[in-house]
Amino acid sequence: MSLAIVELNDQNLLIQTERGLLHCEPGFAQLHSVGIETGERARATAWQQPQHSYNQYWRQLNQLPLPSKQKWARHHGDIAFAQLKQLVEHVGSPETLILAVPGSCSDEQLSLLLGLASAIPVQITAVIDSALATCATETELTVLVELQLHQTVVSLIDHSAGRLSLSQQETIPDLGIMQLHNAAARHISERLVQDYRYDPMHNSEGEQAIYNQLPQWLMQLGWEDKLNISLPSPQGDLKVILHKHQIASLFEQRLSGLSAILKRHSSAKLCFSHSASLIPALLPQFADATVKVQSSAIHSCLGLQQQLCSQELHRITQLEVDARATPPPIIIHQASHILYKDQAYPLHQPLSLHIKDSKLSLTSGIDSQADAVVLMENQQLKILRQQDDLDIKLPSSCEPGQQLIISGHKLRLIEVSNG
Repeated sequence: MSLAIVELNDQNLLIQTERGLLHCEPGFAQLHSVGIETGERARATAWQQPQHSYNQYWRQLNQLPLPSKQKWARHHGDIAFAQLKQLVEHVGSPETLILAVPGSCSDEQLSLLLGLASAIPVQITAVIDSALATCATETELTVLVELQLHQTVVSLIDHSAGRLSLSQQETIPDLGIMQLHNAAARHISERLVQDYRYDPMHNSEGEQAIYNQLPQWLMQLGWEDKLNISLPSPQGDLKVILHKHQIASLFEQRLSGLSAILKRHSSAKLCFSHSASLIPALLPQFADATVKVQSSAIHSCLGLQQQLCSQELHRITQLEVDARATPPPIIIHQASHILYKDQAYPLHQPLSLHIKDSKLSLTSGIDSQADAVVLMENQQLKILRQQDDLDIKLPSSCEPGQQLIISGHKLRLIEVSNG
């Protein structure tokens, strides 16, 4: 039977089959007259059409009636069902699933989730705590921070007596990526009011313009101390300089609860899930922490599937150390490098592109004088910086063989196994 792993973090819901087919999308939904649209396209209109936008349905997974009557959804459970069904269909409708769920998911929510899966229909063969799955290869006491859309889970993973077990877990409400994005958006708004007497937060188009670009801006500030940004307005494009230390200070004010928890576990190895990578990227006090790769939980589940699926269906919170397995080799159809003139450039770090006298050159890292800077994030190639008159065509996916075209120059995406 075909199998896929689903990691249920609504900041970035992730599904991958045992053959390597992968899809991810945020927990946003738009309810239209013709149905429910979920994922990145729903997020791209969330602030323009807030009356039809939903992003709390995974956090508040229940069957309570929605505040207003909707044609396609009676409650949050219906919206979650629509997204889960679309996730499964995106990777070819596998017959069975292993779920990696965060500690914030209650037993009642998990029961409802299993019911939603059976209605797709797809068979759930195992459920494991996502923190335990993410840290399945750890050999010491570890504390893991998982950042969702609207809350954070901090888990202590203990390695003793031949077991890796979830010994403590705390959920921090109202500390998610949305709260951090809101703080950054208000900061940008205040700067624009001060400099131009224009508040983008007073109209839906301005709000959407900020939130569309915020993830990219904040990601770029992880690499640079300051960033020149531009925002469209009725007055034309308005320019603002974002400073890393100012954004970090804003975030630090909202992380007091997290910092207090981490101090209690100061003897443990500190890890951040990929969903929480923005925190160590921007806050220097966490810069030395380990950041888990996005596929950590999924690869652990693939390696442990025989052990996980042989148990009676329940939320797994401990693993036998001797039974931990190395994930089987799978084919990940994802490029790791860009090839240009017989030289491969890695995509896990920013790549600067220069054009001079119609000739293209590439350098790793962020060059402030570059014509464009690109980076692969969440299986998509993104533009961190671009000259206004530069023609760039991004590939539709990051599969090997796809092309990035810049001013007529074609660069091929490739996968390097040992590079």
